[in-house]
Amino acid sequence: MKKSLLAAAIIIASCIFSINAKAGFPVGAGHWLLSPGYYYYTATGYWDNNRVYNSYSNNGRFTSHYLGLYGVYGINRNWEFVFNVPFVSQTYSETNLLTQNSSLGDVTAGFSYYPQMRNLNTHFSITGSIIIPLYQNVVYPSGVTAPSIGFQSVGAEVKASLAGSPQNFIKNCYYDLSLGARQYFSTYGPTQFFFDGTFGVAVDEDWKIYGNLSTVSSQSNYTSTITDGINRDFSYLRLTVGAGFRVNKTLQIFGNIFQDISGRNIGRGHGFGLFAVIRF
Repeated sequence: MKKSLLAAAIIIASCIFSINAKAGFPVGAGHWLLSPGYYYYTATGYWDNNRVYNSYSNNGRFTSHYLGLYGVYGINRNWEFVFNVPFVSQTYSETNLLTQNSSLGDVTAGFSYYPQMRNLNTHFSITGSIIIPLYQNVVYPSGVTAPSIGFQSVGAEVKASLAGSPQNFIKNCYYDLSLGARQYFSTYGPTQFFFDGTFGVAVDEDWKIYGNLSTVSSQSNYTSTITDGINRDFSYLRLTVGAGFRVNKTLQIFGNIFQDISGRNIGRGHGFGLFAVIRF
């Protein structure tokens, strides 16, 4: 498979998955939130640069396994330390072709600031993080490019989040909205803009259901993938639905399924996720 087409097959793992235990709600001074999670993604085709869907040639299939640990520590009433440590294993296969890559991914670490709000059911935060790659993308001696773990570049992210529980309108519900940007500091970037919106409803004291809509737009002046096989210029829109169960005051377990519903220069896939939320 040509490098340009293989790059279109690949979704950078750091862009696909975000642990849905959102940081929009403060954890409180001296408290921790830890969220280990697993996500599985698979695609058998891709949207080209004109948003036209194409199947991969020769029974091609791209799969990704993502293990992540997301964490938050409440420093005081207004500040939190946040981090995410991922491990990614990705495979692209065709008839008589198999390429694989497994490694730690892009570690992120930063701080969130929560200004005091008049409405105790509404929380606004601004988060700034650094992005540190802990991997080396693989190119086989034959010149075939393995699925890239990430952009292999230090970067930075800033986002604004709004979360709350509008009890005056709908009982037992919550929302979590994030809007932000990432900049990778390599010669060719990319620059990314993203939005993530979650709306959930508590069915009873233990069960909740939620829906999520997320999108990423990645832009770069360097649109060719011939040199390193990395796709920097793409966009996608994804829909996720899921449910969560409260085991006790400390532990909640969540599961979800997701589907890519539109995109440009990127794989069209689907998958599922399982993660826990531990507070102490």
